[in-house]
Amino acid sequence: MRNLKFVSLCLLALAALFFASCEKVIDVDLKDASPILVIEGTVTNRIDTQVVKITRSVPFGEPNLFPGVSGAKVTVEDSNGRLVNFIERNPGVYSARNFTGRSGRTYTLRVLIEGEEYVAASTMPNQVSIDSIGVSVSTIFDEERKTVQLLFDDPGAEKNYYRFILKINGVPSKSIFAYDDGFSNGKLVTRELFDFDLDAETGDQAEVEMQCIDPVIFRYWQGLDQNQNRGGASTTPANPVSNISNGALGYFSAHTKQNETILIP
Repeated sequence: MRNLKFVSLCLLALAALFFASCEKVIDVDLKDASPILVIEGTVTNRIDTQVVKITRSVPFGEPNLFPGVSGAKVTVEDSNGRLVNFIERNPGVYSARNFTGRSGRTYTLRVLIEGEEYVAASTMPNQVSIDSIGVSVSTIFDEERKTVQLLFDDPGAEKNYYRFILKINGVPSKSIFAYDDGFSNGKLVTRELFDFDLDAETGDQAEVEMQCIDPVIFRYWQGLDQNQNRGGASTTPANPVSNISNGALGYFSAHTKQNETILIP
């Protein structure tokens, strides 16, 4: 019995040491962290302006007013060897006009600034189009909610990744709608873009942008969505997976897009 008590006391002591080590506070000086370059660029299949935005991160707790980075050399080259120069139109905003992306081609972004080069590549998938757009009505806690609903045919011969952007009366949803076809490959897909914080009421105009994105960009939006939905003050957010080299944050996406609007009945 005496030996059993001794073993029990040892186990309790070890447990106390274990939990004490788990609760050790790590002092991370986020406020004084050095700014990190943030690059956000897109090439689409639409005949419009392609844009690359370059900013720097701000210290933790500061207002989210990211300063634009001027003086960069920005180019995009496709897999056929066409090289396009992006011109700085506003501080940190670089664009190329009359430049249209093509499905199946890989686009490589290069940003040269202050002697450092940042590179990213993205392959534009085939376009999957919206068949129809409508509104579903549900009742939650005795309150009627109207939700924008899309129908489209997912191709069965390939893996597909999608991102949707929802706006109500021009106000964008803060929710991230990014999905793959893991459970809908080759099927008619019904997708509801539900947002608790963005009410859709009769007479409102809803706009939806459907993007067909590549796998790396899907993981980027998926990671960003997981960060937004993490709970608890002790949870430390992680930077989403980026396809940009040299330690920069952000993403470069070559994707198709389709925009549709509907008046909420």
